Amino acid sequence: MAEYPAQANHRLNESAANHDVPAQDLSHDGPPDAGLNNDIPQEDLVNRLIRDNQDIWNQLLHNQFVEDMRVADADNKHVLHGFKWYMIQDFFYCVQLIAYNADRAAKAPNPTIYGKLTSTLNNTLTQWAPNALKTCTDPDQLNIPDTVVFAANREEATEKYSKFISDTAEDQNWVVSLLAQVPGIQSYYAIACDLQANAVHKDTAWYNIWAVDNAKHRKSTIEQISKGSMRCVTLSNH
Repeated sequence: MAEYPAQANHRLNESAANHDVPAQDLSHDGPPDAGLNNDIPQEDLVNRLIRDNQDIWNQLLHNQFVEDMRVADADNKHVLHGFKWYMIQDFFYCVQLIAYNADRAAKAPNPTIYGKLTSTLNNTLTQWAPNALKTCTDPDQLNIPDTVVFAANREEATEKYSKFISDTAEDQNWVVSLLAQVPGIQSYYAIACDLQANAVHKDTAWYNIWAVDNAKHRKSTIEQISKGSMRCVTLSNH
């Protein structure tokens, strides 16, 4: 599996601390449509971060693995193996989020935010991590033996980004720790929406298991990115 550019995560987040604008609520807790807003400001923090790092953002969305998933059919063993490996890494990332969200809750500035963060922590423990593992091991999904999942090595990119967000939550304030999630969340759903719209084959594991479900968050992620930020991404597709 082609490695997601770890540098993209770091450059976007390094830029985050230099903008004195309100942080966005990126937790996406609850049902798929929870927290969606039709009145998303065009000049918010996410837009500024992406615009200031447009070249890295484009690299993140158009790495070779994503390009391969867009055109490969269901019988492509190379891409299927890569997708299975990616989902194992996603499970490891969800496990790491447990510690991350615990550190963020400890730095909550008020009871309301503390309540939201502890809810996020509970969701990570009881839903996100178990669901990621089920996607990997369920016979009706990827059917990877659980022994293979837990014996797998963590990719360098997974380790670097997990360590980055954990260190940020531990060492920085609540707002900066929130910003550490921006590259992962925005690119994750941007890629899913792109695959849903542009994948040549609609019967692949990566389309049915991953793209369709994650594209449901379009309004609170993709539509939050202004047309200016997306212009280069659109042009690079043609």
